[in-house]
Amino acid sequence: MSTQVCTGMFTNVASTPFFIPLEQYVSEFRIKNLTRTGVTVGSTAGALTATRIVEAFFNQAYQNPGTAQIIQTSTVSGNHALMNIGNLKQNGITIYDSSNPPINAVVAIASFTQATVSITVPASLTLDTTVFTTSTNHGYQVGDTVRVYGLTSAPQFSSLSMTVIATNGSNTFTTLLDSVGATTSVGSVVKTGNFLIPTKQGTYPDNRVISAITNTNPMYVTTLVQQNYAAGDVVTFSMPTLFGVPQLSAQTSGLPVQATVISVNNAVGAQTIGLAVNSTNFGVFGGANGWPASSSYPFSFPVMVPQGEGNINNFQAFGVTPSPLPYANQDVLSFAKQGNGSLGVYVGAGDGTDADTTGGIIGATADVWEWRAITSTQEFPALIGLNYV
Repeated sequence: MSTQVCTGMFTNVASTPFFIPLEQYVSEFRIKNLTRTGVTVGSTAGALTATRIVEAFFNQAYQNPGTAQIIQTSTVSGNHALMNIGNLKQNGITIYDSSNPPINAVVAIASFTQATVSITVPASLTLDTTVFTTSTNHGYQVGDTVRVYGLTSAPQFSSLSMTVIATNGSNTFTTLLDSVGATTSVGSVVKTGNFLIPTKQGTYPDNRVISAITNTNPMYVTTLVQQNYAAGDVVTFSMPTLFGVPQLSAQTSGLPVQATVISVNNAVGAQTIGLAVNSTNFGVFGGANGWPASSSYPFSFPVMVPQGEGNINNFQAFGVTPSPLPYANQDVLSFAKQGNGSLGVYVGAGDGTDADTTGGIIGATADVWEWRAITSTQEFPALIGLNYV
């Protein structure tokens, strides 16, 4: 066996999880909040704070994903604070292998209702959303990726992956699914990842299921899961006829319809890109309901597919300079299929304490963290026992 100790530092965004990409196998992981233990790092002043998680430990050999053994401060007296040791039940530490992600607990869905949200992309858009209510505390956070299935009265949504864009309490979460006209239903949901974590496919960007398309110039497309496309990317569409936009279907010409990305809003809850396409006279996506009814199930989902980058002439008229600049007048896959499969450590966020429903390692302040990973790799003797002719 060979063992390495890797260390590093990062400053978190308040109440936002953090992902540390590592290519080694991680045996143990430790993290320490320097700021909340009173240590000043650079321009970030240290402030010894009571009731905050200041250290956490995780070993995937015997601890469940998303948990952690923690040290939490209590009473502060001068330059010192009492330390309590315990276990964090949720929003702790998870070791991720993008090709073999951890299996999370299934949560029962009790019902869902429709709602709306307004975003700026840059034009003001109002998107239909769905608020799911679970039978128990789901533990999800904004940015988590979840998959719903087994919806007894709404099978048309089964197996859809969606980004959680809001959590309204411990038993509800919101996604950009347009469920207008659907019958509320019981079912199941399971967390499959987070927007910070490399996907199982290990490529960037990925195919993305479409949740909304505008009839505007330029055309805006919203996806159920954050897409992370960039200006200059070229996409095609897999558009079933049920969704009412034949202009984006290859069936009309026999060739895939290509479009170039000219603007992006990759923020969780927006998840919308602008395309160099005038869709003013296109069909209305999904018709009156936004998504085919259960009577039409089963059917294929509408998908936006990364094709490559290029043909700068597609978007010169829109006054957009892509970054990075693509190869002119050609379709290449240098940006559409970059291998991103990796191991890494996901540090959960909450209120920075061990509270049962709101707890999490990263809290509501921007702090400097020091981390340490013990990595191990098995080495096998080369060529021993092999016969060559």
